[in-house]
Amino acid sequence: MKHERSFSHLGQININDSRQWVLVRGKNIEAPLLIHVQAGPGLPMIPEADQLEKKLHLENNFLVAYWDQRGTGKSFAKSTITLSQMAEDILSCTRHLLKKYNKDKAILVGYSIGATLSLMAAAKDPGIFRALFLAGTDVDIPYANKYMLDFAMDNAVAANNKKLTQKIDRLIGQPIIEAKLFRQRAMILTDLGGIRVGHSYNSLLLGTVKNILFSKFYGIGGLIKTIKGMEFCQNSLLQELDSLDLFSKVTNVQVPVHFLQGKLDAVAPLSRGREYYDQLQAVEKTFTVFERSAHMPHYEESEKFSATILSVLGKQH
Repeated sequence: MKHERSFSHLGQININDSRQWVLVRGKNIEAPLLIHVQAGPGLPMIPEADQLEKKLHLENNFLVAYWDQRGTGKSFAKSTITLSQMAEDILSCTRHLLKKYNKDKAILVGYSIGATLSLMAAAKDPGIFRALFLAGTDVDIPYANKYMLDFAMDNAVAANNKKLTQKIDRLIGQPIIEAKLFRQRAMILTDLGGIRVGHSYNSLLLGTVKNILFSKFYGIGGLIKTIKGMEFCQNSLLQELDSLDLFSKVTNVQVPVHFLQGKLDAVAPLSRGREYYDQLQAVEKTFTVFERSAHMPHYEESEKFSATILSVLGKQH
């Protein structure tokens, strides 16, 4: 029997002089607030809502917010955009939703750079967060930049794929600070299974386009805005991202932090993530490895992903 969602609201809010869209859904409006913080740069969250819920079923236990951050998706508009600004946006969005839905604290579930930004936000104002769940956190991008191309080259050489070796060679030594090079690297890593196991770049792209076109909040116009937003966000943020290192940026956070890390992740390598976890000072922390996952454990091992969240939060009651 299909259960109808008891609450669903899409609204536009003013966050630090930027109009941004948030979709809030759940079976029970009285449930704890959980906010998804998107990956990227530039990947919107609202068109992923149906797919995420189908995989994770978090709306059964939480009031869930899907938020298109500044410059992305429905929220696309050319404005200033920096990592510090985006961390401030998380704080402003969270405070707005807490007040609107009469909640005390929020749970953040961040993905990739969204996980990094969630940590940066919680370090600034820990009082508004109950817990952070961080999937594939970008902890040291200079290290990861080298790791990604080493991973790709090792695979290309092992397969004796000279064409691929040449493509990777052209990227080595080049700073990945513009959208075109970022996409080229993403295509290589995805096709080698380093982003989502068993998926090619084209299959992931097709899935994303389908989610946008079939979302009742998006359609063709939303797809066009998304493409523009991705280009804008990547070209605006990649230079700053190129030197991002959480080891020096966030050393202490007064919120329970739970890292969810794919063993096969070629973008945010497991070993470096573990090193960061070991040195991070937090009131409580856990590190869960997803043995069959790369950079997207929420889709690759979704049952374990949601069970981990529910288990951790159940222990906090």
